[in-house]
Amino acid sequence: MARLAAALAAAMLLAGVALAAEQQKVLVLLDSPSLESSHSAFLAGLRSRGYALEVRPIDDKSLQLKSWDEWLYDKLVILGSSKALGGAIDAAQVVQFVDEGRDVLLAVDSDVSEELRSLAQDLGVDIDSRGNAVIDHFGYDSHVGAQDHAAVLADNFVKSAAVLPKALSTPVLFRGIGLSVAAESETAFLALAGSPTAYCGKPGAAMTDAKLAGPELGLVALVQMRNNARVAVAGSLHMFSDAAFQAEATARNDRVLGRASNEAFCTAISKWAFQEQGVLRASQLSHRVLAGAHPGAVKPERYRVNDDVEFSVVIQECADGGCKPYTAEDVQVELVMLDPYIRTSLKHDGQGRFATQVKVPDVYGVFKWVLEYRRLGYSFIELTETVPIRPFKHNEYERFIVQAYPYYASCASMMAGFLAVGAFFLYTKA
Repeated sequence: MARLAAALAAAMLLAGVALAAEQQKVLVLLDSPSLESSHSAFLAGLRSRGYALEVRPIDDKSLQLKSWDEWLYDKLVILGSSKALGGAIDAAQVVQFVDEGRDVLLAVDSDVSEELRSLAQDLGVDIDSRGNAVIDHFGYDSHVGAQDHAAVLADNFVKSAAVLPKALSTPVLFRGIGLSVAAESETAFLALAGSPTAYCGKPGAAMTDAKLAGPELGLVALVQMRNNARVAVAGSLHMFSDAAFQAEATARNDRVLGRASNEAFCTAISKWAFQEQGVLRASQLSHRVLAGAHPGAVKPERYRVNDDVEFSVVIQECADGGCKPYTAEDVQVELVMLDPYIRTSLKHDGQGRFATQVKVPDVYGVFKWVLEYRRLGYSFIELTETVPIRPFKHNEYERFIVQAYPYYASCASMMAGFLAVGAFFLYTKA
């Protein structure tokens, strides 16, 4: 009976997980009906991870993302090219979709429409001029053809375990258009960049100056929005295709490098975009008084100046349906009133709990605990907790303090002098 009960419990748990996964509805918009068969492996991979896919033409006049105030889908995949968005969907609604915490994966090619270029730009990624392509005269796939230098072998991957948990041993076969992100952007970064010899231009045309070239030329860009929604923009439809998944990467000297890493890379960026990896969860934020007016008090209404307090928080890293303790040496917390009065690093115990002990500053007012953690590839953590700091009450000062001993001595000497002079006048005969 015990084994039967355990089996039933496990089955119910798996059913619950499957139900939760089925609730993740994904709308897939295709520029051409043929993409459903030519990109079947990528779509099958999404289904195998538990998503319920609804595949529609990108220009379907009956398309809609929301009904009244309710979103109909949790994720959006656009495999687009020259066609514009149809139905009730437009670039502004997709941006609103992201602003409300939902995720988007956008893949385009050299024939990208102006609406999709505008959409990518609104999400923080610039796409090169229509008709241009990424070209590399040294890092091309010779298996495709010695004259086709637009079939690029790219291996300049982002150095982030949150995006690529496993190192890729072979390059990605890329055929498409270049991207760029602002150098000062705090939200967008390149997951795959061009080699030093790559540039973006017209295939077959001579180029003397390229607007996008080298490592600043983006092939795949990722955006971690401030609300922790995610966007992935790829400049190639071909890299998601079945042909690219099965292709052998061949260097220009006809040296076979092995199967291209397209399948592993595309799976990784889709997992990142759909928040299946690189997600940080913060919980159990707490602060307590160690020594002071109310020792042992947890989250007190206010501190007293010079109290000794402990701040702690639990951070977990979630990936592939599970969470584990996050470990890092660069998590910091600040105690702020207009400017930080205290900034200190948090130490972890290996179990996900980060904590530090500080002395409250000798300044009273309304302070805030502020924890902001932003690292490449990980979701943002922004926590605040308001706590006032009060001065000593009149009855909390020590009766006698060392610093006042000179004043005590002056009072005593004055009293002694008064008594001596009084005694002299009282008991001395004139």
